[in-house]
Amino acid sequence: MKRILSVLLCAVLCALCACPVFAGDEAAESGTMKIVNLNVDGLPIPAFATSENRDPLACSEKLPPVINAMGADIVAVQEDFNFHFIHKKEIDLPYKTLHSGPIPFGDGMNFFSRYPMYNVAREAWDETYGVLDSCGDELTPKGFMCASMEIADGVYVDVYDLHADADWGVDYERDLAARLSEYRQLLRFVDSYSKDHAVIIVGDVNARFLDTENEMQKLFIEDEGFKEIWIEQENEGRYYLTPEDEARFSAQFSDWWGYWDSAEKLFYRDGGGVSLEAVSNELRWLYDDETGERLADHAAQIAELRYTIDRSAVHDSRTYKTEKPDLHRYFILWPKYFFKSLFLLLGALPSFIWQKIKK
Repeated sequence: MKRILSVLLCAVLCALCACPVFAGDEAAESGTMKIVNLNVDGLPIPAFATSENRDPLACSEKLPPVINAMGADIVAVQEDFNFHFIHKKEIDLPYKTLHSGPIPFGDGMNFFSRYPMYNVAREAWDETYGVLDSCGDELTPKGFMCASMEIADGVYVDVYDLHADADWGVDYERDLAARLSEYRQLLRFVDSYSKDHAVIIVGDVNARFLDTENEMQKLFIEDEGFKEIWIEQENEGRYYLTPEDEARFSAQFSDWWGYWDSAEKLFYRDGGGVSLEAVSNELRWLYDDETGERLADHAAQIAELRYTIDRSAVHDSRTYKTEKPDLHRYFILWPKYFFKSLFLLLGALPSFIWQKIKK
């Protein structure tokens, strides 16, 4: 009898001990991911030519320790041009996309990730505007990139990084038309590649929700079903900012740039058995502790999303491949981008000089 009771007691104890294991397995189907979105301002120009007299090389050397301290799961960067070798070596994340090249060959975008990355793709914009003015968007193959990141065994989220047409200056209408074309081009790709998959879009969109002519409310939210994390966290989910909203944020911050409704944005939507929920969002300027100078001309966006996986809804038939060196880019696209930039510069230079003379 004692032996039977001992066996039963052991069985009960084993069952109780097993419960936390099963609970842990269940808990592994949900979690959070921290995403840092940053324009690293990696242009190879002297300090006096930058917006705040920063030395881009020195700032690039100081950025990685600051980024590492954030404990990010994904870092998405723009303008990662000529100093990528520093970021690749010093940013402490195991998976890194291959560099697309320095100016004028590369698009300036890269991912650093805790998650394995597959099916990395890059696409240049079909329409851009500006050579020696309007921020020179035509002089690099700006566009967007995508990587499918494996957040759990056999479960992927498609993460996009973009850098849209810049400037709100004299030729605003032409810059705006280019931006709208770029948003539509990106979303066509998303509809094709990422249909029925969870999607995160980050980057420098060079636009505000406050300026409704950018149509982000219509294109991303109404037409495509995305949410945007700053709006959800800081503006109560209201995508049309009112004059009262503008007054409220303007009273809280001295300037909108890098503080509210800024150029750094993060869109997200559910799909493929993965649900995404906003947890937190912060726009933070990064500084050198010793000198107090800003390390980039954009604030970093530091966002956190909670993901929940429903295995019964995960039905993925795509093939996933790791990134390989793109010989087509090196031998076909690089010469194309070089000569395109050269011809654009030569064509725009006489008019640019004449405008300066007239002034």
